[in-house]
Amino acid sequence: MVERGAEPKKTLDRRVGKKLGGAYEIRGVLGKGGTGTVYEATQVATGDLVALKVIHAELAGDKQIRGRFVREAAILRRLEGPHVCPIVDFGELPDPSEPGLSVLYLALARVDGPSLEAMIRVGELPTVDRAIEIVLEILSALKTAHAQGIVHRDLKPGNVLLKNKMNVFVVDFGLAKALSGGTGTTGLTAANMVFGTPEYMSPEQARGDEPDARCDIYSAGMILYELCTGDVPFTGKTPLKVLTQQLTATPELPRQRAPDRGISPALESVIMHAIAKDPEERYPSAAVFAAALLHARAMPDDTDSLRPAAFTESPEDADAFAKTIPAMVGPSTRPPPIRINPDKEATPPTAAPSVAPPTTKRTRPAAHASEGDGQDRRWLAVWIALALVSIAGGVYFALRR
Repeated sequence: MVERGAEPKKTLDRRVGKKLGGAYEIRGVLGKGGTGTVYEATQVATGDLVALKVIHAELAGDKQIRGRFVREAAILRRLEGPHVCPIVDFGELPDPSEPGLSVLYLALARVDGPSLEAMIRVGELPTVDRAIEIVLEILSALKTAHAQGIVHRDLKPGNVLLKNKMNVFVVDFGLAKALSGGTGTTGLTAANMVFGTPEYMSPEQARGDEPDARCDIYSAGMILYELCTGDVPFTGKTPLKVLTQQLTATPELPRQRAPDRGISPALESVIMHAIAKDPEERYPSAAVFAAALLHARAMPDDTDSLRPAAFTESPEDADAFAKTIPAMVGPSTRPPPIRINPDKEATPPTAAPSVAPPTTKRTRPAAHASEGDGQDRRWLAVWIALALVSIAGGVYFALRR
């Protein structure tokens, strides 16, 4: 989680220069957030450089929260994926700044590269096609975590690292869930604490509702919006003003915000579905969001097929559909266009390799029928008429003989 060339911040933090339980030598502060402080530290036993997150004392003092933290951290340690920054270690150690007290901590693997936030801050905005690639890799990490029941809840450019400015890693998974997940009766909810970053926070998080995986879909959509346009949809002088906009304001369309960036109609459609206010109107899973992005890149003018309902009405069915499309496809190896027909399984063009359809049948209301359906039926009628004429002609000439 340590950025290449990043220097620990000069700070008066009393832990800097000391050892956490004799296991980690704390070198400096990398950042602070709502749940804890992140230090640059060296693992004494191995000499490896790690990012050490120490949970705030006011949160770690609750026995229920401590128990949840340990359970969730154990789950997070099992997360394995090409775009997930793994946990090296976690637990509880004596606090070097407070004799007699202990702290909860997470040690995260080092990623040798800058954060997406740092790149944006210095003006290194990626091309639109590269932005799609970055978000596809973010969605791959989300899919890995969501499969384990882990919701990030604070997905933002600062939690996306790019090793060698290329390979994407998502960090800080699930800590908010570890501290506030469950029945909704923890000390955190009682204290009305909300975790997340206002510019990327879903409306349901802003309301204080218990979020699910679709809040991560919203945040990923906000990141895609920013990468494509150069800015987030909502800003304000205070967090409250930003959260109010998340709840009530309509974001400016990406092509209006950045008309010179070459954002296609299909890509704009995907972004707006991902950041819909109502979770029911977003893509139901990271896999389907990725499938929609691939479809938008292959067919940049096709917006009708990118509605979440065009893929499926069931999250499980959506994942099955998304598995028929490669998870990661480079710009030079784009997949063949996939036609989404509400009454048929997804099939590729006749000249393209076959794509195995999902085993579960997808159905949608007849009200969602597209113009393509009507054209297909008209052509079928023409072919049937021609066939009948041909048969009648054959019978006539046979009788003449």
